[in-house]
Amino acid sequence: MPISKPHSTLGAKNTGSCTLLVNYLNKENQELEATINTKNSLKEITLLENRKQDFFNHQKEDTSPIEVIDSIDRNIKKLGKTDAKYFAPTISFSQAELKHVISLATEKKNIDNVWQLSNSEYGKYNHLLKNYIKEIMDNYAENFNRQNKGLQTGNDLVYYAKIEHFRKFKGTDEEVKRGLYNSGDYKPGLNSHAHIIVSRKDQTQRLKLTPTTKERSTQRSIGGNSYQVGFDRMKWINKNEKSFDTLFNYRRSAIEKFDNQYILKNGSPREKDLLIKKIDESKRLNKQKNVIKRDFKGPKR
Repeated sequence: MPISKPHSTLGAKNTGSCTLLVNYLNKENQELEATINTKNSLKEITLLENRKQDFFNHQKEDTSPIEVIDSIDRNIKKLGKTDAKYFAPTISFSQAELKHVISLATEKKNIDNVWQLSNSEYGKYNHLLKNYIKEIMDNYAENFNRQNKGLQTGNDLVYYAKIEHFRKFKGTDEEVKRGLYNSGDYKPGLNSHAHIIVSRKDQTQRLKLTPTTKERSTQRSIGGNSYQVGFDRMKWINKNEKSFDTLFNYRRSAIEKFDNQYILKNGSPREKDLLIKKIDESKRLNKQKNVIKRDFKGPKR
């Protein structure tokens, strides 16, 4: 399942400027630039330049860090000094999901590192991921239930997203503790993920949007005007999963589904046992169907 965390700020305080966070999210570009400065080959330099990632949103594909900071920091009308000014959701994927997206971009099944992609394939892969992030932000806007106030899609938000393709080991990782890797080493495999910076205020600066609220969907009334507040995080995660499966025609197994993963992690012993039996039975039936299909087709010639 795509892991959608609505409230991560990566250690930065979100009551002030987003400058530190934006600079942190530009780290891959900075590392690529440092590598470029050691190269003399035009081919290598071009390859590395094409691997840089810009911020993007519904309206623009190539936004600079300065523009991101200016846009988010100015969108704070009627917010107090100690109020949250922005939130920084993160979106992560499983290896199976990333391999599927890469296969759509390249028609290849054996890619296990983005450096194996040509510049053209890399561009297509990023384009698919960006389209998905835009759908996630449509879901984000919809999940506040403020359509009657003009909050319809990601177009009505002030947000910027950035795709990253690498993760590094930390000292707390088991692989580092066992001496297999050092802290700071790049993790193997596909590690593409997305960081998003989204203003607490919408484009009009009339609405306060807080994805960390404990309220899921609550009706309130002030001066005779009724309005709805809240953000159902479970609903958002489920909608993001469905969007992924629809957009990429992904056939998600039962064990990959968020609802089932949630039960396996947080359910009662009885709920876990019933789910495991249900999944095992589903696997058995699917295996039986595949055998029937194979026998129906007859032997290969």
